[in-house]
Amino acid sequence: MPTYRVLFVGLGKMGFHMAGYLSKQKNINLYIYNRTNIIETKWKKKFSGIQYNFTNNIKFDFVISCLKDDNAVNSFYKKFIKTNNYKKNTAIIEHSTISLNQIELLTKLLSKPKLKFVDAPVTGGEEGAKKGSLSVMVGGDKLVLNKSKKIISAYSNNCTYMGKLGSGQLAKFTNQILICGILYSISEAFQFSRKNKLDQNKIFNALKNGAASSWQFTNRYPSIVKNKFDFGFSTELMTKDLKYVLQHAKKLELNLKLTKSVYEKYKKLQSTVYKNYDTSSLVKSLID
Repeated sequence: MPTYRVLFVGLGKMGFHMAGYLSKQKNINLYIYNRTNIIETKWKKKFSGIQYNFTNNIKFDFVISCLKDDNAVNSFYKKFIKTNNYKKNTAIIEHSTISLNQIELLTKLLSKPKLKFVDAPVTGGEEGAKKGSLSVMVGGDKLVLNKSKKIISAYSNNCTYMGKLGSGQLAKFTNQILICGILYSISEAFQFSRKNKLDQNKIFNALKNGAASSWQFTNRYPSIVKNKFDFGFSTELMTKDLKYVLQHAKKLELNLKLTKSVYEKYKKLQSTVYKNYDTSSLVKSLID
């Protein structure tokens, strides 16, 4: 079995655990990089890997990034391509949720050293990352994907090839439209049932196995009832994702009324304590 040299970039709430799964693979020599050193130190207390600093004398087989936004992706790869830490067949796996404009910029940036990449955003939240059960939506060169599947499978249980470069992001945008709509309806349902003084535990038990149920309902309605919102994917990241969705929808002359409305509500939460809380704190924009 060959040994692969892998660099994982971005140890956020998702990447922290994804890199953790890679560290447990016997055929991987793992390097990790995060802009905040304290997070790297925290990660190394739980897992095994080598800290990357752009001066390492190594040529990676895979570079995997799971970063916050366009700026973070652009900043890293501009710096990385100035190194000598890659070869002609190094595969870039881009798990960040970024705009289609950034996909174009990254394509141009990586074309100079003739590197190919797949845009492969993930869904499943922090819980999915912890369990290694993420779903991955992939756009780009199918040969790069085929080469990368053995790596991606370490932290996911579903990998779907969507088509040309950018298709992965479009699939993730679709995912975020669905989630924000479901969370909005859950928020209104909570507001309505609470106003009518219905027993919230009974409501949950009555609906959890019916047609109105969903992953968001079964996992987030009970935590909303308990007024707890510290469960992973933040409103800040959802606000960023929906901004990218609406930018692209505008180009297509699509009026996504619900998505736009929810985006504005998430945007308002960015000036509150709920900025870093999970996406179900959307309910606070309706009831507080």
